[in-house]
Amino acid sequence: MNIESADVIRLIEQFLKEHSLHTTLEALQTETGVFLNTVDDDAAFKADIVKGNWDAVLASVEQARVPQAKRIDLYEQIIIELVELQDINPARALLRQTEPMDIMRTAEPDRYLHLERLVSRTSFDARHAYRGNADKDARRLAIADQLLNEVSTAPASRLLTLLGHSIKWQQQHGQLSEDVPYDLFFGRSQTIRPPEDKAPHKLLATIKFPKKQCPHSIAFSADGAYLATGSADGFIELWNFMSGKLDTGLRYQADGAMMVMDDAVGCLAFSHNGELVCSGAMNGKIKVWNVKSGSGAKRFSAAHSQSVSCVAFSKDDTQVLSGGADSVVRIHGLKSGKMLKEFRGHSAPVTGAVYSDDMTRVLSTSEDGSVRVWDANTTACVCSVIPDADKHGLAIPPAHTIVAIPGNSNEFVVATKSPTIYIVSLDGSVRRAITADTTTCNEFLAVAVTPRGKHVLAVSDMSILHYVDIETGSIQTTNNKVPLEDVIGMACHPTLNIAAFFSNDRRVPVWTA
Repeated sequence: MNIESADVIRLIEQFLKEHSLHTTLEALQTETGVFLNTVDDDAAFKADIVKGNWDAVLASVEQARVPQAKRIDLYEQIIIELVELQDINPARALLRQTEPMDIMRTAEPDRYLHLERLVSRTSFDARHAYRGNADKDARRLAIADQLLNEVSTAPASRLLTLLGHSIKWQQQHGQLSEDVPYDLFFGRSQTIRPPEDKAPHKLLATIKFPKKQCPHSIAFSADGAYLATGSADGFIELWNFMSGKLDTGLRYQADGAMMVMDDAVGCLAFSHNGELVCSGAMNGKIKVWNVKSGSGAKRFSAAHSQSVSCVAFSKDDTQVLSGGADSVVRIHGLKSGKMLKEFRGHSAPVTGAVYSDDMTRVLSTSEDGSVRVWDANTTACVCSVIPDADKHGLAIPPAHTIVAIPGNSNEFVVATKSPTIYIVSLDGSVRRAITADTTTCNEFLAVAVTPRGKHVLAVSDMSILHYVDIETGSIQTTNNKVPLEDVIGMACHPTLNIAAFFSNDRRVPVWTA
């Protein structure tokens, strides 16, 4: 179904009329040439004419496109009735200062002169006034019939009603949540930051993949509007995490024209402005996509010689940082489409990479167990640390995750295949080591940081979610287990106490506090 632009303009004009924005309404009608030509109730409109409620009639007619001949008949009738009531001054004002009467004076001078004589008389004679052509009531009925042919009736508040129906439909189909305020102008849920961090512990929704498919990566958009998944068959899909349904508000997803790579998508990241999403594939390729259109914005066909394990945008969204199974960290330029910097030194696959807040440093983790801090300009390794190296001896556990802490530009969360989470600073020192009890954790499989940066969420090999206070080191566990075995990864919503998890299962459970 095609929506005519004139219909949209009429909806706006009705809104303006109902809210008494008459100057704006007149300007819009004049500029577009589209006139509302409606009355709220045709029976009431006719009754106003028949009863001589001329103020109401003129208010309706002035906002409609009525032929001048019918306007002239209307104004003539009003002038005659004002003369009958001996309201001579208003009668003269209508006769001498209105457009329909100016046209009558030029086109029908005899008719105009008759009215001039009427307003100058000291007495009123109906037969003389109407020149024997019917009486007042008959003239009113004739004018009512003429004007009703020029206007139509539309239900009140059509614009707001249609918008309400649209929102209700999206809620019924799981595209909007009834619990989260919606920004109608920007077309997205309003960002609401909770007053405090809380541990997600109950199921909000479940994203389900078709048989023989499963997610390999997930990420929330920076504005919190979408949860993206990258799958084993190369598809990148954006979901309504409140309902667990594909977001068909994005036209390309509604049409089935999905974002897709030619190998499994092992990592995802959104730009800070929310306009782009970057995907890294198992074949070493990286692609950057436009979120609103689903079109490819940039491709790096040889980003890594082996699978891409992590991607991240620079703070200004002009670069993509990546790490791969080839043990290399690289920076790629979005404008040039070329590799800009390369950081070598890890002896095993890179598992995570992030920028420092000021973009002067790059930090990376690797299966070699080390955390390296690099100079983003020179690519030199500033320092390297293996957390608890003395404790582990030769059996150094791989480091699998590094996460920046919101509101803390100097510290980062590092997780290894052990029951310990480390807080590491930019100078490579381990500020804090937080170890879970062996009754709930042999090793942490996935970690993320809460929106306010006060806590770490960490899933153990027993599928137990741990809630770790970064400052005090205290650990709490939730009563409910994450309904997945061997969790591979997780993501925290940027503003809400919501987390999503994935494994080789076909489900992505989304938890809320």
